[in-house]
Amino acid sequence: MSLQAAAPTTLKKSTLNPIAFTDIETPTLRNALEYWQALRGPRRFPSRADIRPRDIAGMLRNISLIKVENDDFIFRVVGDDIVLAFGLNLQNRRLSDLARQEPVFGEMIAPLLRKIVATGEPLALQGKSGRDIAYLNFTASENLLLPLGPDDDTVDHILSVSCYQSRLPI
Repeated sequence: MSLQAAAPTTLKKSTLNPIAFTDIETPTLRNALEYWQALRGPRRFPSRADIRPRDIAGMLRNISLIKVENDDFIFRVVGDDIVLAFGLNLQNRRLSDLARQEPVFGEMIAPLLRKIVATGEPLALQGKSGRDIAYLNFTASENLLLPLGPDDDTVDHILSVSCYQSRLPI
């Protein structure tokens, strides 16, 4: 998937739905899942300290590192493709602040991030952009949310890997 000029969408409402890991289409996401699985070994998930940017240099444009802070989330690192896809830099922004600015975005993302924290389980998603979120520069996405933490019971970061695509209407 690649980011291209955004085409007008015919969807009224944006969607973001879970998919099986076997249904991941994007090589970047498949590589990220393999990397995460290799790092975790016998643990439920790897720690933030296990992630080495040098090892994932080819994915950095597609990565967000999200810090869990109480019941909120802070986008600590945000890759260039994500900045382009959303038309704004999310780095060092709180999800709660972004949700006040764009409520639909918060309503879609917050429950997914909270689910990762509660379950410690990774999640793969496919999305389609609708007219309900005005600033998006993409019409389709594939996303991977990967928990990170110091032990098997604590998720303190979420590694998000996302690829975006714009398609012309048929």
